[in-house]
Parts: sequence; structure tokens; C-alpha cells
Amino acid sequence: MRKHGGILGVIIGAVLLLGACEKPRGEMTFHGLDPDFGGLQGGKTVRVVGRNVRLDIGYAVYFGQQRSSQVSIQNEKALLAVTPRRFEPGAVDVTIRADNGEVFVVKNGFEYINQAGNLLQEAQEAEEP
Repeated sequence: MRKHGGILGVIIGAVLLLGACEKPRGEMTFHGLDPDFGGLQGGKTVRVVGRNVRLDIGYAVYFGQQRSSQVSIQNEKALLAVTPRRFEPGAVDVTIRADNGEVFVVKNGFEYINQAGNLLQEAQEAEEP
């Protein structure tokens, strides 16, 4: 009986030792979007690119003041977020709020463009002699 208790102690000790040898995680960061532009109508899925993204918590992503309706974790290097609608073109800060309380900001991380206006202008230029 004593022999089995010793073996069990060795196994438990080995498990604890292996758990302590886990590589330390680097600090979680976010640094860009891919693509970093899209139309005013929103609805475009973009990658919020980072490093050491935690897979065990949730995230909220804001484009300016507008919250993305859909955010998911792609992997340890990126989130996927759907862009919300916006009424004025221009660059906005992208804010990532993690459920653990951390907040990250990508300054001017996404630019909204007026695609309808650009397409209309291109069509008019093509028609001109």
C-alpha cells in the first residue's frame, strides 16, 4: 500500500512541476486593422491585429463611438470585428475593451470612406469626352 502512495506522490509532483514550467505569456497588445478602411454603410469584417490575444475572455470593439455588433476571436494574433455604420467619412480611433478590464486604443485605426461618392465620381469621369 505504501508503494502506491509513493508513486502517486511522484506523479502529482511531476504534474505540478510541469505546470510551473509553462512559458510566460507576453503582454497582450493590439496595433492595427486589416483592412484599415471601409465604406460608410459598415458591415465589413476586419481583423484587429495584435499579439498574445487571450482566448479565455471576451472583447468589445468600438469604431469611434460606435460598438461593433459582432466580435470574435480568430486566434492569438487577431480578433474579427464587423464595422458599424457611420454617416461621415474619416479616420476613427478603434478601442478594444477586454472583459478583464484592459483597454487598448489604435489611434486613427480605421478610415471610413464614401464609396458611393467615389463610384459616382469615377462613373462621371468615365462618361466625359
